[in-house]
Order: sequence, then structure tokens, then C-alpha cells
Amino acid sequence: MEPPITQATAHGNNVVGVFADRVELRSGWQGQQVETISIKDVASVRIQGWVNCTLTLESNTGRLYNLDRMALPDARGVKAAIERQKQKAGVYD
Repeated sequence: MEPPITQATAHGNNVVGVFADRVELRSGWQGQQVETISIKDVASVRIQGWVNCTLTLESNTGRLYNLDRMALPDARGVKAAIERQKQKAGVYD
């Protein structure tokens, strides 16, 4: 198991972890539910708000993942890591 490049928490036991080739969204009491999105499948990453931010990930299939009540530095770190990994993979617009 490789360590994540960065990870952050959101409201309701949601954790997002950015790895070299994927983004993992964990939810549930002990992180039982794991959704994996390939870096190549991430269409856009947006941040809304200043204090309790909402990080929105959009996949190529049109699915939206909203992570509410994140700290702004955590949301910025996740967004920057995803954009950096997309550039390394050569799929960033």
C-alpha cells in the first residue's frame, strides 16, 4: 500500500485521498465505503466558499462528488494535488 500524496477530511466521516494514479473517497464510520476515481477520469475540481468549503469533483461520466465543510487549506491542497497529477499524466486541459 502506497501512502497518499495528500488527504483531507470533510463533514460526515468523508475522507478524500489523492494517490499517483487515483482519487479515493472513503465514507462511513470506519471508512467501509470506498469509491475510486482514476486521475484520468476526473473532469474538474472546484472549491466553493471560504470557511466551510465545498470541494466538488466531477468525473467524465458526469457524476458529481460534493465534499462539504472542508477547511480551505485542505481543499486547496487536494485540488492542487489532483491538478499536478493530471499534468504528470498528460491529461490536463
